[in-house]
Amino acid sequence: MPTEHDPERPAAPVAAVIFDFDGVIVDSVRPDLLACRALYREYGGGELSRSWWAEQVCGRPAGYDCLFERLLAVRSAAGAARPGHGQLRRRLGELWEEYLTEEYVRLLPAVPETVEGLRSAGLPLGIASAADGAWVRRWLTRYGLSRHFTAVVTGDDVPARKPDPAVYREALRRLGVPAGACVAFEDSLSGVAAARAAGVTVVAVPTPTTRFLDHSSAHAVLPDLSAVSPRWLARAGRAGW
Repeated sequence: MPTEHDPERPAAPVAAVIFDFDGVIVDSVRPDLLACRALYREYGGGELSRSWWAEQVCGRPAGYDCLFERLLAVRSAAGAARPGHGQLRRRLGELWEEYLTEEYVRLLPAVPETVEGLRSAGLPLGIASAADGAWVRRWLTRYGLSRHFTAVVTGDDVPARKPDPAVYREALRRLGVPAGACVAFEDSLSGVAAARAAGVTVVAVPTPTTRFLDHSSAHAVLPDLSAVSPRWLARAGRAGW
């Protein structure tokens, strides 16, 4: 964690801030877990382990295929029929329609205040998300946050998704800042890896669903965004992250 250092020491300049979306701006992580658990139970897999889901599915490009293979292995062991990945994906899509709704997808703590404070201080803000653009724009609009972000880059805009750094590199290009002058906030291990691969200083802000994972590859770890301000960024920079 960043600590207080000599206040006379010059702060490391931060020229822009980039946020991941799912798990940092909105909590869609828990609803996704609920949908996956519902699928797993429906197809005879029993109770899906939260720890296994967090490690193998959450934030991983091939995570849902991994989930399907685990479920099919359970069904095979029980002598049950093996539905195809297409069938499982269609059913998961239906469950997403049930769980990824306003009832479940909520803003995470301190998001409006943090975004407003950073933007008011003149810091350009960006989104770097592996999600589809329509999904990100839907919730930015729903919660009145679109006006704060200079650059919104999603999985639709890049050839490869996290942990590939492409989405961060594109966000940096649109913001017009070098990687070394940018700080990112991420919740997933794949997101932390993507930001680091792009050369960006990254702060992990894991959700309660994934907080037990090892986020030590990030430069710093916070429980939420409530402490983040221009002053906090300057202090963290002086502390060397």
